[in-house]
Amino acid sequence: MNRVYFLGGSPGSGKTTFTDAIHRNLGVEVFHTDDIFLKSNVSKNKQPYMSELRELSNPLDIWKHSPQSCLDFWIKYYEEAFGLLMENLHQRQENPHPVIAEGVCILPHFLEKINYHSNSYFLISCYKFLEEAVSQKLKQLPASLYNNESYIYENMLYTFSGISQIMIEDCKRINFPYLIMQNLEDYSLIHQKILNQFSHLEKECDESAMGQ
Repeated sequence: MNRVYFLGGSPGSGKTTFTDAIHRNLGVEVFHTDDIFLKSNVSKNKQPYMSELRELSNPLDIWKHSPQSCLDFWIKYYEEAFGLLMENLHQRQENPHPVIAEGVCILPHFLEKINYHSNSYFLISCYKFLEEAVSQKLKQLPASLYNNESYIYENMLYTFSGISQIMIEDCKRINFPYLIMQNLEDYSLIHQKILNQFSHLEKECDESAMGQ
């Protein structure tokens, strides 16, 4: 998988913004891993956590448990989603075109398990970013699903903060490059840092374009 690039990170850290910008500038294919939940076939035996979420009439019910239970659930959910992501990527191994996979389910210790230490970068939200991400997420929900229950906000914030902390600890332990997002004002600088980490991406996109 030498032409696969991973951009992991916590919710609201700008992953989608930056991968979409790279797609526009270089034409690289992008896997938004949130789409896996919508497009992939899941089974109760192989993906019990993803199956549980799909079966809920109101997906917000998953946040009714204790904060720690919510965090534990989403770590397991992301592990299943990461497995499906890797299945998708392995199916395209013969494809010579580079691809960027981005999403929260790309946790550093998952990449460590597959001995993947190159072409990876992590954007991790500071607490202020996480507060804004949760607020925006809840504002986008239909009133029929969300009635301003404070525990949902608190459990989401606890979970997203926990995921961010896990990512920081993982990155430090495994020596993965990461950036803690304070704001998006330095957009061009952050964009360049990602491209610097993905140093072969532009060349591979040029080679792919020439081969078409």
